[in-house]
Amino acid sequence: MTTNSGFLSTGNAHNGLPPSSAGGLHRDGGSAVSVRSATTSGSNGRKSYDTQNLPNTQLSVSSSSGQQPSVQVDLTEIDGGLAMLLERSRQSLNSCKETVIFLKNRAKVEEDYGRSLQKVAQSTLKMIDRSGNHSQSTQQAAWQRLVEVHETLASNRMKFSITLSEMSDYLSNYVKTKENVRRRLKETEQRYQKAIEESEASLEKARAKYEMQSIEWERLLVKTSKTESSSNPGAAQSSAISKTKNVSNAVSGIFGKHKGLTQESLERLGQEAGVKTKMANESYKRILQQTNTMRRDFYDVQLPKILASVMGLVEEVDQFLKFSLGKYAYTYESAVLADAITLKPIDMASGPGMVEMVGDIDSKADLDAYLQAAAKAGGRVNRASIPYREYEMNAVARLYANPKHIFGVPLDAQLERDHQQVPMILAKCAEAVETYGLQNEGIYRQSGQSSQVNKLRTEFDLDAEQVDLSSSSCVSDINNVASVLKTYLRELPGGLVPPSHRSAMLSYFPTDELDSNGDAGGYDTTHAHYNRDQDLVLAQKISGLADAIRSLPTPHKNTLAFLFAHLDKVQAFQEFNMMNSENLSIVFGPTIFPAVNDPANAALDIRRSAKLVKFILDNRKPIFEAI
Repeated sequence: MTTNSGFLSTGNAHNGLPPSSAGGLHRDGGSAVSVRSATTSGSNGRKSYDTQNLPNTQLSVSSSSGQQPSVQVDLTEIDGGLAMLLERSRQSLNSCKETVIFLKNRAKVEEDYGRSLQKVAQSTLKMIDRSGNHSQSTQQAAWQRLVEVHETLASNRMKFSITLSEMSDYLSNYVKTKENVRRRLKETEQRYQKAIEESEASLEKARAKYEMQSIEWERLLVKTSKTESSSNPGAAQSSAISKTKNVSNAVSGIFGKHKGLTQESLERLGQEAGVKTKMANESYKRILQQTNTMRRDFYDVQLPKILASVMGLVEEVDQFLKFSLGKYAYTYESAVLADAITLKPIDMASGPGMVEMVGDIDSKADLDAYLQAAAKAGGRVNRASIPYREYEMNAVARLYANPKHIFGVPLDAQLERDHQQVPMILAKCAEAVETYGLQNEGIYRQSGQSSQVNKLRTEFDLDAEQVDLSSSSCVSDINNVASVLKTYLRELPGGLVPPSHRSAMLSYFPTDELDSNGDAGGYDTTHAHYNRDQDLVLAQKISGLADAIRSLPTPHKNTLAFLFAHLDKVQAFQEFNMMNSENLSIVFGPTIFPAVNDPANAALDIRRSAKLVKFILDNRKPIFEAI
């Protein structure tokens, strides 16, 4: 068949049209389709159509169900009939897609169920293999067979899952193929429609050109007739009588552009306009014939073929979906039947069912066999009393379970508990400072890092004896060690010097001497006016402080002597650490001799404490040698 340029012909049912659609298509089972036939013959590039043998040239669909009357629908006569069929094919393909999703999800459910059941069965069989005590019992044998039945059920479900997956994949590929066929059919119809629309647009242009040429020719003819009438009045009057008023009014005043032309010029222009009008008319007729030919070819031949192809696609997809659902139903029934046969075999030759397996259990015989075997393998009963066994904790656990607190613990209590002369924290911190910090500028004046100080405090408060201050973290910043020592001294209950002794020692430094210079309690021993009276006052203070320290409880006395001996070593390196007796007294004065709970005198007490500590440091040897 010859087609116009830009038209596409269809092939078989998958790529356009089935071979039977050239003459007619009839399907049993509830639908009938008839398609018009058309023949073309080439004659100067044109087509001729034979329509004498087309008494029933429509595509119709008839459906019947049971005793209901048949209903026919002529799709070729319905506007949007192809769109309706394409929508129906889309619905059929969507039904297939929904089936694909269902099969895929169902396969996943069956696979998960099969794998889970298989995992349970296999793990149970392993437990049975590991337990050998009841290997000969009827209960154990029945139990093992029951688990093996579940393993078979799991295998059946896995096979069913594989079948569903294969069905889902096959149906999914089928849907993709048919979607491509549907798309090609739709595109074919769209190309025909586009070609017809383009031809109709060309026809409209040719018609407009023809009408424009005709109007121009008509104007020239009327103008020529008027010119002849003006040259022959008698003829003009006769001509005017033959013309109607409407024609005169329609053409009057519209030929201004030809005004002033001669009769010969008007005739020549009229002849040219006539030729152009005839040419435009021929072009208009030719395009009109081509457009009508194209429309007849589409509506009488191509559209029925496309409709037949889409109809075939719908029926094929519906039938394939029905087949797939039937296959799923059969496969599902087979899987359920296989499970039923596994649980309850049809014949005894295939083995017992689950009920029979449970019925074979003889609990009494199993118990008797077990007791006999246990009696042979058992020994004598041990009736001896069970001894007590104390749990041995590791060192860290014991440390936290039984901490040796020192912060906030009275000095005499902790020294008596630890069997020490001076607190272990004082001894270790002093040793670390003397080893690593004597040349550290601002030792005891500068504060350490709070996190490291708290860490050292926690370690000392658990067991001071286990603390190692030679580690790199402690050596890197000796101020942390100095800060934890000051914290310990500040938090001693009652202070390092008890309040009663503290008042006696501070009495040697009255407030009226605080603003005087000198280290001898208000007397300057470095100037010329120093005299024997000042020497006597100095000796009295040394003697009085020695007596006060001597009267301290032994733990406090020993600790105070150790602390001032250490501070004396620190001030010996004052050219490096900038900590002379005055600077050390400012730091340790409030720590060793804290102020009383009197805000009005707190500042004076702090200054007196610093004065007292400085005096003891400056006269440490004579004071402590006299004790």
